[in-house]
Amino acid sequence: MIGVALVKIPVSDVNRSVAFYEKALDLTVLFVAEEYGWAQFEASGMGLALYVPGKGGGERPIGGSVDFHLHHSDLDALLDGMPAEATDAGIHENADGSRSLEFSDPDANLIKIMESR
Repeated sequence: MIGVALVKIPVSDVNRSVAFYEKALDLTVLFVAEEYGWAQFEASGMGLALYVPGKGGGERPIGGSVDFHLHHSDLDALLDGMPAEATDAGIHENADGSRSLEFSDPDANLIKIMESR
């Protein structure tokens, strides 16, 4: 059986992004290794990491679609807790009947969270 062990998001400033993601996704950081440009959260059994490109975590350009979608059972509660920096955060009613919360982080990474059914 294959599952997802870790999802990585490239960022320019690990500490700023940790503060943003803690508030935006109500996550608790497991550790921050600023010297390696890395921070990691536990997210419902899956690792979610932030990394500064070029410091060992990867080379993906910062910004744009992160090519994965997260899921959560209460998008309205997540939206209520969004940090002020997420000025574009909003819930979308999708054509297939699903709902998603979409927002940009401080580095213009586009994050999409699907509502769990």
